[in-house]
Amino acid sequence: MSLDVLLTKELKRHLPKIKTMRNGGLHKMVIGLVEKSLVQIVLDETKGNQTDASRILGINRNTLRKKIKDYKI
Repeated sequence: MSLDVLLTKELKRHLPKIKTMRNGGLHKMVIGLVEKSLVQIVLDETKGNQTDASRILGINRNTLRKKIKDYKI
């Protein structure tokens, strides 16, 4: 199963809860959850090597460090 199909399936499964979000913020919430998980997985795979992780993610190492701090990873 491709990642986009999996994400679509899970988001649809949670649609009843999602519909109750009256304050907006759905985009920020979903992107944050996906990004945090992605950063954590890549850091685990690189055994915490931030240089390798930032290269794999395609982001600057300083940006990665900020995300690690922001997401409390």
